[in-house]
Amino acid sequence: MSQLFSQLSNDIAAAVDRASASVVQIHGHRRPIAGVVFADDLVAAPARALGDDTVTVRTASGGTQEGAVLGHALSMGLGVVRVQGLGVTPLAVGDEPKVGHLAIAIGRTWSGGVMATVTNVAVVGGPLRTGRASQIERVIRIAQSPHGALSGGALVDGEGRALGLITGSEIRGTTIVLPAALAWAAAQGVAAHGGTRQGFVGIGTTTVELPARQREGREQAYGLLVTGIVADSPADAAGLLVGDVIVSFDGQAVEEPQALVTLLRGDRVGKAVTLTVLRGVKSQEVAVTVGERPRRG
Repeated sequence: MSQLFSQLSNDIAAAVDRASASVVQIHGHRRPIAGVVFADDLVAAPARALGDDTVTVRTASGGTQEGAVLGHALSMGLGVVRVQGLGVTPLAVGDEPKVGHLAIAIGRTWSGGVMATVTNVAVVGGPLRTGRASQIERVIRIAQSPHGALSGGALVDGEGRALGLITGSEIRGTTIVLPAALAWAAAQGVAAHGGTRQGFVGIGTTTVELPARQREGREQAYGLLVTGIVADSPADAAGLLVGDVIVSFDGQAVEEPQALVTLLRGDRVGKAVTLTVLRGVKSQEVAVTVGERPRRG
């Protein structure tokens, strides 16, 4: 029995050693959080910790490099950072686990050291709704509450292969994990279509439900109520007004503020886009030239 226990312990330690090299620490505008290298020079991490511009990435060796935030996968709360010349091997993806399988959660402590814990897969299912118009097709839930050092880290199998990216969210005491196959694909999409620049139109918005008589035949039930306009911003120059309700951005329906933020990423800066707005019971098209979001000082 002792020999079996020792072998299991050694196997777990070996898996942690293999996988932890691909788990980095990210210093953004909030407390440090873990991230996982999923492709050459690319790191996936919870979007809430990243901000919109640059972050510092600390690798397993203790070295630090500046990374550029490329964008977010809206429905997953997932952000992507590019670090040129990162030099860290991406974490390979394993098979999706089954309920009851043992797994290892790997993250980074405040000081940058490895934190690992053995847990079990409690739930594999979905979809999980994340907004009025967004959801995650499939999620894994592990049998432990969220821990700050593990948030953004990797859930791995006994070979050290990625099962998913650990979030800081929970459902009834279980931590939500984004399945690796879904998370890596979403992150690759952000890397392919995102950019280091965040567009800016200069408005504050909140979601509102559209009365039937304002929908003009649309099935869309929600829009973005403009609650504020920045002076001399692109929105101000275009003639948008407080009280307007934005229902689409370049033909894409928008129902939540974060959806608009996401659509403003990438190569939008300097380009004209068309907003469909409801002003009273009439809709109209408003052309806005997207500016670049001011950087934090």
